Amino acid sequence: MLNKSQSISVRLSAEDYDYLMHIEQNGAVTQSEKVRELIRMTREQIGTQSFTRAYLCASDAVAPYRALSKNIPDTRSDIVDGILDFIDEAAAAVQATDKNDQFVSQLEQRLLPVSENLIARLLPSFLQSQTAQLANAENITPRAERIRHLIAQLQTPIRKE
Repeated sequence: MLNKSQSISVRLSAEDYDYLMHIEQNGAVTQSEKVRELIRMTREQIGTQSFTRAYLCASDAVAPYRALSKNIPDTRSDIVDGILDFIDEAAAAVQATDKNDQFVSQLEQRLLPVSENLIARLLPSFLQSQTAQLANAENITPRAERIRHLIAQLQTPIRKE
């Protein structure tokens, strides 16, 4: 397996350098080992699986698009707002899930309530568009009919022959 690493160069104050050199966890001796150990300790403390941290990162990524969607109040869309919220929560769920052999199972558990929330937010916009705030309300009627058809298909029992 190819090992990729990045070389960094930093200038530290005497105080920070002294702090770094006093790190002795896990046998760290060299400057590189001490920096890696410092990163490991930080990850352990903050947690790479922190949902809150992952959510904030995802929210930061979506923020410019959310600002664009809210910039002109007359063109707001409940659908866009719901999808952007879903992106935040889904990305955070992916980032916060342990990357191990249980990844798919754990991610599914995290994504089920997120998906349910998305459906609960979107269905009223599609099926009761007269009460929804939509940027393109005229395009909703054909989509609403397709969604009603999909729901009807799901409610029809499948016959086994």
